[in-house]
Amino acid sequence: MDVIKRYKNIDLFQGVSHESVDYVLERCPVRTLSAGEILLSPDQDNQSIYLVLSGSLGVHLESPNKPAVALIRAGGCAGEMSIIDANPPSAWVVAESDSDIMIVDQKSVWSLVYASHRVSCNLLNILSRRMRYNNELIVEGQKRQRLLENFARVDALTGLFNRRWLDETLMRQIKRGDDNDRALCVILIDADHFKNYNDTHGHLAGDCALISLGHVLSDHLRPADIAARYGGEEFAVILPDTEMDVALTIAERLRFQIEKKEIKSSDGILLPHITISAGVAQFKKGQSAEQLLESADKGLYKAKNSGRNRVCVG
Repeated sequence: MDVIKRYKNIDLFQGVSHESVDYVLERCPVRTLSAGEILLSPDQDNQSIYLVLSGSLGVHLESPNKPAVALIRAGGCAGEMSIIDANPPSAWVVAESDSDIMIVDQKSVWSLVYASHRVSCNLLNILSRRMRYNNELIVEGQKRQRLLENFARVDALTGLFNRRWLDETLMRQIKRGDDNDRALCVILIDADHFKNYNDTHGHLAGDCALISLGHVLSDHLRPADIAARYGGEEFAVILPDTEMDVALTIAERLRFQIEKKEIKSSDGILLPHITISAGVAQFKKGQSAEQLLESADKGLYKAKNSGRNRVCVG
């Protein structure tokens, strides 16, 4: 029988003698699937293993309309997990192209296992590979989730936290200050004459300047301090457990370091330095995050109006 000859290429029957399985396979039907036809679904119980004789099957996790996460090509099989754990399939299996499959029902599967030690070893190997692949999918999904979470809170240009993350963190710090009478200060920073810097040297040079500014903030703050890109050329720093005198010292240190920081283009050419203006505000019990930032913004406004490249209290 032609089908009996074709099973030799199936993973389940590698190294298995003809005589031990022919009598079982003779009663297993072969079915032709049209491209797009659903073979397995989490909505339906499954009691068979499907051996792919030709064509290929796609494995879809969320919906049969989503892209396939894996392909089962000729020689592979589908449905074996359901036979072992007696649960519905965990994914949709859909014909990627016109495919011929041999259907081995549950009773026949166990007949093959009992008839051939090699079949049982092959089945165990298939299950092991499937579990390993599923674990890899889980790990990859977790990595992707962490990456998405990172994108949601980090500014892509400077590598600092973004405005959304700053707002959430500042609210938590304010609640902590309200509940426990802990000191808290905020610094708002603005790159001086940044529009003119962009217009004169180009936007790529402006990006390099902002990246350098971000590096200074990362390198010269204490471990517990939190820096974020507030928007455009504005940055904010949250200083937990910090009184005004210390906050002013930190702000002045940042101003000095930024003023002398070398800025290089992507091809190593030195660009003009930048300076910053900064406003510092200390949290007062009962203040909202908006009120605290508004106070720091007043200090920033004073610094700009006083000649820039300086720090003022809001």
